[in-house]
Amino acid sequence: MNALARHVVVTLALFAFAVCAMAGEETSPPNTSTVQTIKVNGTDLTGLNGSALTDLINQAKQKGTTNIVVDLDSVSHMTPVGMESLTAGAERFGPGNFAVANLSGQPAELAQREGAGRFQTYASVKEAVAALKD
Repeated sequence: MNALARHVVVTLALFAFAVCAMAGEETSPPNTSTVQTIKVNGTDLTGLNGSALTDLINQAKQKGTTNIVVDLDSVSHMTPVGMESLTAGAERFGPGNFAVANLSGQPAELAQREGAGRFQTYASVKEAVAALKD
């Protein structure tokens, strides 16, 4: 394995570790209205951090959260594996209890193809929270 390949492997491993280590920090405190927001940090939602997002969604459900908003404001690239985290969350929380905010660009195009109708999307977290409170 050449030096560049080793560097890439080490970088990816460190990124995956950082995503897992920061998983607890990505969750904002639950709202008193039982709408919890999870902000995905970083520009990518892929297999490397998608499982951490799925874990956060599952933990929220286990803690009694009834409505959840996933904030993708910083995400500019999403893979089908990352999309699976969103669709799994929508299935876990059920219709009308799961929303995605700030979905744009390539992730929005993927969501239209792969996740059409599985969850609601909103232009902002504030708009999504208001809709889930109703």
